[in-house]
Amino acid sequence: MSLPPLIPWQEMRTRLLAIFPEGTPDRGYLIREMTARTVFTALYVGAVAGADRWIAPRHVVRMSDDQAARDDDTARGAYYVAMTAAKAPSPEGRWYAENTREPLRDEVIRQGLVRVNAMVERGGLATTSPLGRYALQADFAALFEPGLDAVRLAAAAAEWRRRNLSPAALARAALVRNSASTASDNITVQCPGGPSIILPPGPSPIITKAVVEVFAPAFLGNPRVAWISDSGNKMPFRDAPLARALGISLDAATMLPDVVLVDLDPPGRAGEVLLVFVEVVASDGPMTEQRQRALLDLIAASPRAYRPEDAAFVTAYRDRGADPARRGMPSLAWRSFAWFVSEPDKLLQLHDSGTARRKLAALL
Repeated sequence: MSLPPLIPWQEMRTRLLAIFPEGTPDRGYLIREMTARTVFTALYVGAVAGADRWIAPRHVVRMSDDQAARDDDTARGAYYVAMTAAKAPSPEGRWYAENTREPLRDEVIRQGLVRVNAMVERGGLATTSPLGRYALQADFAALFEPGLDAVRLAAAAAEWRRRNLSPAALARAALVRNSASTASDNITVQCPGGPSIILPPGPSPIITKAVVEVFAPAFLGNPRVAWISDSGNKMPFRDAPLARALGISLDAATMLPDVVLVDLDPPGRAGEVLLVFVEVVASDGPMTEQRQRALLDLIAASPRAYRPEDAAFVTAYRDRGADPARRGMPSLAWRSFAWFVSEPDKLLQLHDSGTARRKLAALL
């Protein structure tokens, strides 16, 4: 049989980054080096749907740089036959140790490529069968043809995503892509019930805009913006009359977070206000327990002597699959929330049973 043309696995990884843009669910499984090598191995042996050739994890772990460089059809066919044998050889310089088969199968293939319809699993095999059972879908394999320039790849990848990713996944990726814009124009933020604010361009102001224009109306009853600060903005926005009415000090000396929102009519709490402190994280700086405690002390010392239940603490990220969210998760304060621009209607709660002793059923 005629085998598909090949490009180096390193170039395949570059293409995976374009095929699965930031915001794609489980992107980490889809863009890793092991995934690129899995795609390469499948194409190397011709494991593409319709060809009746299938790979198992051992085809990938026992591939080597030396074998990959032997790209004539005879060598490729011989490798497939050797790896299909009951006692396949384990060559020198193989890419991975034998004990990496399970993570490769579970994370890269089943939770990654199979889930997004980039790879198909052969039916009718017993769980214990040593036969290969995975092959690339033909339309996905076509994204790795030699000669595809960046423009053609982008168009082909967009069409593949349209056909294969769920509407929710496509929407999430689009939101992240839009929020990652590097445009040089200033960013206009429209405050609910208040003025518009001009922020300099950058990733943090884009998240700030989403916090004010999307998060606040979605999760607060009657939101107002009391404070906005940004590392590139030397003149932070402050609603002085609102600050005086609340009896809290809003200035840079108090080490306030990036955004302070106020809910003037929190649902179910008539006659009260809710202070919402939001840390905007484009790279680092989530709402930690130390920051939470400092802000609780600040509002407790105010003339109105606010209680802990009068405040909410939020860390706002662009996407929960991106590095800032993954890095920051271990340090997020209990009794705080995480919100993601890419999933605007969802809110992650770090429940603290010490302050709210509720059973699991009460949290559903």
